[in-house]
Amino acid sequence: MQRPDKISHDALERYTGSPVADFGKYVLLTNFAKYVEGFAGLARTEVRGFNWKVAHWKEKNLTILDFGIGSPVAGMAMDILSYTDPTVVIMLGMCGGIDDGLEVGDYLIPTASIRDEGTSQHYLHPAVPALPSFRVNRYLSKEVHERGLEYKAGIMKTTDYRMWEFNEAFIGELREQRVIAIDMETATLFAAAYARGVRIGALMLVSDLPLRREGIKTKESSREIFDRFSQTHLDIGIKTMFRIQAEEAKFLSRVQAEW
Repeated sequence: MQRPDKISHDALERYTGSPVADFGKYVLLTNFAKYVEGFAGLARTEVRGFNWKVAHWKEKNLTILDFGIGSPVAGMAMDILSYTDPTVVIMLGMCGGIDDGLEVGDYLIPTASIRDEGTSQHYLHPAVPALPSFRVNRYLSKEVHERGLEYKAGIMKTTDYRMWEFNEAFIGELREQRVIAIDMETATLFAAAYARGVRIGALMLVSDLPLRREGIKTKESSREIFDRFSQTHLDIGIKTMFRIQAEEAKFLSRVQAEW
């Protein structure tokens, strides 16, 4: 019988057109090819990929992967990536703002996400919450704060129900749960990462306000979001990874010196 690491490595290479050996130990995840293209420009490298787009910054031990949209593919991406033994994974995603205090372009660092999707149950018992790594979130919050930017922290909801905006019962449930935002991948990524022993965090960008009049994202508003906010969003993710690498290298040096 074949080993799961062999199957996972094979799948990763087939989906990305990139050898497993090229993957950095620090991995940015996203749903958007534009983020991969922007990353490749900064790293002066190429974009590879078939089903999933990927780019590697070898000198920085950093990779970015666009896995697409939805809970099932998010779970598969996290599961397969776990067999490359990543040190840290950060999701750079977009979400719909539910909290009345949010505006388009705001940043959100989720402290948890409600598991209203059908994938995470394959990784964790339904009673286990989907949580990120506190330490990774702390690094993200530092990077955002030091840029003079604001962010909101709180509980999101992850659903595989795409057209929920027109379902009044579902909207009422959102209000009762007091979530601050909604997306289609975060809880699945957190659950799969926890099950596989991978440290993960997320920095979400509020791309629309679906409970407000004319607030649902359109093709035109989506283009404006990318033009105005995506470069900063990507840069925060990259610089957070650099920060983690630098601070953990210092810690390792101190430990080695004490020994």
